[in-house]
Amino acid sequence: MNLADALLAADAGKITKKEHKLYEVKRLSAILGEPFVLDLRQIPNKRVREIQDDSMKIEGGKTLVDQYKLAMGLLCDGIANKDFDNRDVLKHYGAATRKDLFDTLFNAGEIQAIANIISDLCGFYSKKTEEQVDAVKN
Repeated sequence: MNLADALLAADAGKITKKEHKLYEVKRLSAILGEPFVLDLRQIPNKRVREIQDDSMKIEGGKTLVDQYKLAMGLLCDGIANKDFDNRDVLKHYGAATRKDLFDTLFNAGEIQAIANIISDLCGFYSKKTEEQVDAVKN
């Protein structure tokens, strides 16, 4: 069977379905006394590229990536929970935007962990995923 036949025989909905995953921020769950669960989703390809481009700059002939800006861009687009757009929640935490709120709510490690999961959903593999693949190979 060639690729065209395989694609035509496949369920197009399964192939084009966007990935998502629920992720609990355990520190915030413990503080709130109830599960603090994020609905993480795959970001469209074009938008991922825009976030990447926005996070890069060229200085002295070198391309530099602002890791914080990249991670926050992924969080802003990859966290599907609408609660973070609630004006009362934003006001309560002195935040003007989702980005401001995420910066207030999450610590640096949580921001990176969430960004890594969103990256995985988009088809990129974090170092942790690479280590797991290597462990399976060996």
